Amino acid sequence: MRFIRNTLLAVILLAGFAGAAHALTFENIAGKWRGITTNYVFSSDLLVVTFHDGTPTRRFEVTGYDYDGDVITMQWLNKGEKLITEFSEFTADGNKMAQRESKAGPRRPFHRC
Repeated sequence: MRFIRNTLLAVILLAGFAGAAHALTFENIAGKWRGITTNYVFSSDLLVVTFHDGTPTRRFEVTGYDYDGDVITMQWLNKGEKLITEFSEFTADGNKMAQRESKAGPRRPFHRC
């Protein structure tokens, strides 16, 4: 009976570790991403936004990134106003993510270019 209990406990613990998300870093968001209406290019201090409808490309100063669980929060400036945007839903292969819904707009899915 003790063997079965210990085996069951080991299986439960291993399942918990296998399902745990890895810590996100800048590498998870860095680079080029394609969305439905815009493309983003993230660098440590700059966000470049290219619009699919021909709106002129915009460049925004990035003042920092925070990493909390499965969310990356980007702090950035728009005409001197401090703003934040959150990104989550990063896939294990690193090829998909989503900009979270906020007061500024709806959820926006992206994939790596």
